Amino acid sequence: MDLQYIFTSFDGRINRAKWWAGAVILAVISLVISLIIEVIFGTGFFGGFLLTILALALFYPTYALCAKRFQDRDKPGKTALYGLVPSLLANLLVTWGLTGTPQEPNAIGWLCTLINLGVGLWFLIDLGILKGTPGQNHFGGDPLAAIS
Repeated sequence: MDLQYIFTSFDGRINRAKWWAGAVILAVISLVISLIIEVIFGTGFFGGFLLTILALALFYPTYALCAKRFQDRDKPGKTALYGLVPSLLANLLVTWGLTGTPQEPNAIGWLCTLINLGVGLWFLIDLGILKGTPGQNHFGGDPLAAIS
C-alpha cells in the first residue's frame, strides 16, 4: 500500500479496504498525539493551540483519502469538503471550549454533536460500506481490477 499516494494525492480511486486502512491510521495518529498533548500541556490555551495545529495538519491527508474514495463512487473529490469542513469547524469549537461541558453542552455543543454524527454516518455508509463504481469511471480505472 502506497501511503504517500493515499495521503497526498487527489488523483484516481481507492477501494474500501484502503480507505478503512487510511482512516484507521489517521485516527490512531490523531488519538495518540492528542493524548500526548493533553497529558503534557493540558487543555489550556497552549494545549488547545497544539490540538488546533494537529487538526489542521491532519485535514489535508484526510481530504486526500476521502476525495479518492468519493471518486471511486463516481462523485467529485470535492464532495468530501461538504462533510470535512463542517466537521473540522465543529471540532475546533469543541477544542476551544465554546460548546459547554460534556455533561452540559450548550446549543453550539448540540449542533457540533449533530454535525459530527451526521458527517460520520454519511462517510461511514458512503465511503466505508457502499461499493465503488465497477469498471472505468470519470476518475480512472477500477481499483479492484488489479486485485482480481
